[in-house]
Amino acid sequence: MEYKQIMKEQIEQLHNDGYLVLKDVFNKDTMMQWRHHLINYFSDRNNCCKVENYQKTKPDAINYKEFDLHLDFFRSEKLISVLREACGGELKYAHHYDTHIDIAPGKMHHDGGIRHLAWKWNEGQIKTYLKEKYDLTIQELCRTNTWKDYNKVFEDTNNKYLVKGEELLVYRVGTYLQDHSKSGGLAVLKGSHKKPHKQCKEIYAPCSIGDVVIWDCRVFHAATGKGNNRCFVHTALGKPNFLLDLYIEATQARVTKQNSKSKYVLREELKQVLDSMKVLY
Repeated sequence: MEYKQIMKEQIEQLHNDGYLVLKDVFNKDTMMQWRHHLINYFSDRNNCCKVENYQKTKPDAINYKEFDLHLDFFRSEKLISVLREACGGELKYAHHYDTHIDIAPGKMHHDGGIRHLAWKWNEGQIKTYLKEKYDLTIQELCRTNTWKDYNKVFEDTNNKYLVKGEELLVYRVGTYLQDHSKSGGLAVLKGSHKKPHKQCKEIYAPCSIGDVVIWDCRVFHAATGKGNNRCFVHTALGKPNFLLDLYIEATQARVTKQNSKSKYVLREELKQVLDSMKVLY
């Protein structure tokens, strides 16, 4: 099958089903190197996330020199070309890059990251900010009357609709550093970015080492396994518009607080890689 036809089918699956497993994106030996590094890194409790009760997670890891190896995540032409096509031609980094070991499985939920504005502002401040910067009300953005209601990740508050003619189109992109071709990886509710999640079928997304799983941030999903040093790395990129900008602002607020920093800084090494791949930031 021709490359263009394969990509067309991949994009159709992403748009219609809300998820895609992209095979053989990364070299398996490289992924094992990442795995050994993560296990060694989190063996030091001081490297665990204090704000999250010392979970083995590093929010915004890509902006730390210890994770230079991970810059290769953004050098994959195979991955970036699929994401760029899925977003209509232009692609922007969503300032989201987290690493985990053994994060517990949870309920099916969505990750429309705009809700993380609550990491830095209360509801009144959010209302003022949305009105002053975007001439937007909470009702227009969230179709709820309160930010608390919008923050309910187990309910259908996941921006299935256009806001001022724009779509929140952000793709979460993850790779497992061990085999999950049979079990223990990601499950999704197929099509839940478009219709009520209770009407959607649960699908398991099998991944081998080196594969990438991509899912629309609005799709309900859940981890299905834990233990045995289950390593996962994930980032996010999306279609440039004001909704992605809100997602970025909210994500920067989250990771800044989680890492106990005073401000968010995008390091030059990452900018250079993104520039070389013609990815906006």
